[in-house]
Amino acid sequence: MSTHFELPSPAKINLFLDVLKKRSDGYHEIVTVFEKIDLCDRITFYPIPDEPQARESIRVTSNTTELPIDENNLVYRACSLLKNRYGISKSVRIHIEKNIPIAAGLGGGSSNAATVLKGLNRLWKLGLSVDELCDLGKEIGADVPFFIFNNAFAVGMGRGDDIRPIDSDLEMWHVLICPPYKVLTKEVYGNASLGLTQSGADVKILTRAIEKSDAEEVGERLYNALEHIVTKQVTEISGAKDLVNRWGFNAAGVTGSGPTIFVLAFKRKEAVELKKRLADSFASDESRREWKIFVAKTATTERKE
Repeated sequence: MSTHFELPSPAKINLFLDVLKKRSDGYHEIVTVFEKIDLCDRITFYPIPDEPQARESIRVTSNTTELPIDENNLVYRACSLLKNRYGISKSVRIHIEKNIPIAAGLGGGSSNAATVLKGLNRLWKLGLSVDELCDLGKEIGADVPFFIFNNAFAVGMGRGDDIRPIDSDLEMWHVLICPPYKVLTKEVYGNASLGLTQSGADVKILTRAIEKSDAEEVGERLYNALEHIVTKQVTEISGAKDLVNRWGFNAAGVTGSGPTIFVLAFKRKEAVELKKRLADSFASDESRREWKIFVAKTATTERKE
């Protein structure tokens, strides 16, 4: 009898993001550095026995009503793509337990899709390689291929889907500040200044710092070309970032097209204390009571104590 199984689906932050030019396909040419973090959704796979009268071969369920469960969900699209591409007639139910805030710049939907590609590859014994899974991921979304790899860090080029994993043992602690605002990625990219200013940001220096596990250097090299656009749209983000800067946490930035802010802390204790301080501050500020705060660290295959 077939049994169900569960896989973690981690979030990501962008330690570096530069927008180079507009592409002919409508997307933007970028260079970014991804980091997987251990804030995770959980994806459970339930094989459905073959039934001639089965009403639906793909069922997506979730613990939140905020998430679409039809073809508008990347998980549904990933499953449908695999079934159509490889002629799979089997039915499956996929349950998404959401912990990653939705539309927050943390890549939750892309991670879910990548996890489903990997999980169904295992469930249906397709034997697809990492490269083959990445090619499928590119058809679903630009961030999906990063989550196919096991590496915690990678450089993304092209649309962000040309992935070059970085080998590193670096582990960093972060505090994530998630305001309850929706930021339209397309709109943010549409307002990007393309090559008009020299930022001085160098992805190679950041990459070397990650390879050397130099967290302090990483903190000094954070960069996001979209941050000034996001903070202009949502001025409250600037206020929160200024607050943690005043408290001595200068390694902080917006991830992706926002609106989440991440703060780099060098020890777990620092991160936990900052979260408490933020929670106390936000509790007394009516405009920030709905904001979510998380402590997370670099996702690793083996936890280190």
